[in-house]
Amino acid sequence: MKTLLALLFLLPAVTQAKDVEAWDALLKANVKDGKVNYKGFADSPDFAAFVAAIGTTDPATLPSDDARLAFWINAYNALTISGVLAAGEGVTSVSTIKPDFGFFKSKDYTVGGKKLALNDIENEIIRPTFKDPRVHAALNCASISCPPLQPFAFTADKVRDQLQTAMQAFVLDRSRNGIDAAAKTVQLSSIFDWYKADFEAAGGVKAYLKGFMKDEAEKAALDAATLAFAPYDWNLNKL
Repeated sequence: MKTLLALLFLLPAVTQAKDVEAWDALLKANVKDGKVNYKGFADSPDFAAFVAAIGTTDPATLPSDDARLAFWINAYNALTISGVLAAGEGVTSVSTIKPDFGFFKSKDYTVGGKKLALNDIENEIIRPTFKDPRVHAALNCASISCPPLQPFAFTADKVRDQLQTAMQAFVLDRSRNGIDAAAKTVQLSSIFDWYKADFEAAGGVKAYLKGFMKDEAEKAALDAATLAFAPYDWNLNKL
């Protein structure tokens, strides 16, 4: 009886692992340079199964904080894709699917049997629970200016290294975070404006960014500049 109970307890975790493997394969097949082949997800029974698994998995039953963090990042990104697909083929921007950015505010998604909005997942769960600013480079809002969707699933055993890799790539992406050492001008992603409170523990946005930078001229330009933020391009990140 004890053995049977132990196996039943482990079943959700086993199912979750298989679902995450399928999610990883889908990302590798359908994400290129941050752009997304949405049709590839729409046509995939594995994607439907992964979204269904998110709906029935209680994150509290997962074995560690890292497992829960990886779960929530994967859930946010997968549910964002499912929301784009639910809106139909004519979608050109998540900003116009519902008025006043309702795409992120409406409780349209099920996680562990609870109805949540994407904003709930990001701002009420991930940010306050894990307090790791690197998540901003991992969460993708299906838009051109978002940090690119990573072509892999986040996993409990790698999530911290994956976050480090994602944030470093985002900081050094000069199409999203422009730093011109010669002109001493800086125009950062609005992510660093909207969520600047998350970077205060590192000494503020400038200090945080410099921790990921190696070019001393760019660091000097960042130090000298008054921070400016680029307009956000909400057009769909469609491949």
